Amino acid sequence: MTNIELPYVEKNKSRHGTMRYYLRVDGKRICRLPDDINSEEFARKYWEERNKLTVAPLTDVEKPGLTTIVKPYSFRWLCVQYQTSDAFLRLDSTTQAKRRGVIEGMMLEPLSENDTRPFADIPLSKMTVSHIEVLKTRKRDTPFAADERLKALRQVFDTKKDGKQIVPNIAKGVEAYRVHTDGHATATADELAKFLEHHGPQSKAALYLSISMYTGFRVSDLAVLGPQHRKNDEFRLRLFKNRNRTPVDIIIPLHPILKAVLDQHEVSGLVYLRTEFGKPFSVKGLGNRISDWFRQAGLPHLTSHSVRKGLATDQAHNEATDNMLEAMFGWKDAKTSKIYTRNAERARLARAAVAKINWDGIGQKLLGYGEAE
Repeated sequence: MTNIELPYVEKNKSRHGTMRYYLRVDGKRICRLPDDINSEEFARKYWEERNKLTVAPLTDVEKPGLTTIVKPYSFRWLCVQYQTSDAFLRLDSTTQAKRRGVIEGMMLEPLSENDTRPFADIPLSKMTVSHIEVLKTRKRDTPFAADERLKALRQVFDTKKDGKQIVPNIAKGVEAYRVHTDGHATATADELAKFLEHHGPQSKAALYLSISMYTGFRVSDLAVLGPQHRKNDEFRLRLFKNRNRTPVDIIIPLHPILKAVLDQHEVSGLVYLRTEFGKPFSVKGLGNRISDWFRQAGLPHLTSHSVRKGLATDQAHNEATDNMLEAMFGWKDAKTSKIYTRNAERARLARAAVAKINWDGIGQKLLGYGEAE
């Protein structure tokens, strides 16, 4: 959702170039809104504050936010049923929090410009495919966020009670945008070379990048990765994502450059990446620190996932097969027949996948050898 679609949003650029947003009604600044205008957090805060106000032409009566009373067989009631279901509780805590935020943002939104009743209170018997379309298209400027909404809605409407589906899944009748991206840019060799030149090969940032470049681990895995996961010249660990639902144990051989980098850095304790106080990062804390490192290097559009995508792209361009990438990243998207061969071949294929890492030779910068050949 953009500010064009949201009345009463004031934009103000700070002297540092940061765009700030405020809710402003009748010439009065009500509150500051979150910085990312396309986020669920922004939508949630906007409608929470908006529903407290008397704002023409949407309403003539002050509209309160959601009450503590959940109306039976309303959209909100169904969302509560979903969030107490096994399907939801089996998700990782981070996935639960993200899904909950998406759902809460939708519940607070009004049905339309002329009907300020929140989606939360609409009876399920009155909810149609058109309502699902509205919730999706309000995020059309950010297709990935729109598809995340639709994914959440499909899960909500698939909720069962006593083994039976509560209502027909009307969300399945809505077509996703199916964007071929997860919202993260793909890091290139030139961009990572710029990162290394800014931070230097002996920095903590370079240690992070070297591990990420040659393993593709998610931030949730990087936050706990340490010497205890290293067995000779291999990393062996259970991936954090889906660890409680469909756990994946992987073995990734150490690339020679990564092995040399780890030998250059002093390591104490149970993790490789530590705070200035010698403590392990939280997953969120490490993610924020990595974002800071990219911003400091003049690469604000990149994230740790960008490096993961860049690694997969680099390997694919160097003729890594689908099976190699599945073994390397722990992906489980292959058809059933591959399940029987994957476990036996995982370590062998991962070793072959590591040999396909090239990064256009910039790995030498991690070793402090100067310009790549």
